[in-house]
Amino acid sequence: MTSASKGYRDGILSAWQGEQWGREFFELLAAATDDADRRAQWEVLAELERATGDVLLPLVDGDDADAPAQKRPELGTAAAAYGALPHNEALQRMMTLVEPAIERFRELLDMAPKEHREAVQILFDHEVAIRDFAKRELAGDTETSLDPVREVTARARASALAA
Repeated sequence: MTSASKGYRDGILSAWQGEQWGREFFELLAAATDDADRRAQWEVLAELERATGDVLLPLVDGDDADAPAQKRPELGTAAAAYGALPHNEALQRMMTLVEPAIERFRELLDMAPKEHREAVQILFDHEVAIRDFAKRELAGDTETSLDPVREVTARARASALAA
């Protein structure tokens, strides 16, 4: 195995694990809030993470899917700290966190073999959709802020790759 293919395989596994973590994170945020609008937003974001993970699953080696996830902040603690932030601050932090992921996923897209391009494109687009959601929310565009997220979720669900 070349170092490039190992780097790609490791990147896909890390991305898939990140989708599992992200889904659980957003589910915890949804469960912890009393604000129905925020709960609905976190639930839509959790569904995006689930749908993206489902599309990536066929790209993950079966043995790797059962391997322990990379070290991540303790999920409950991270969600509690994030959920305690004022909404605008949480959205600003979200935008800061997704930018490096967008770059990592752009690199994966460049490395992706033809048969993986659809899945990796969805992976890349999902991160852009999260950033766009946060930007729209911060701009006060609450009516359409989730539109990019819903669009990518629908594409992921419609993909022949979805588990």
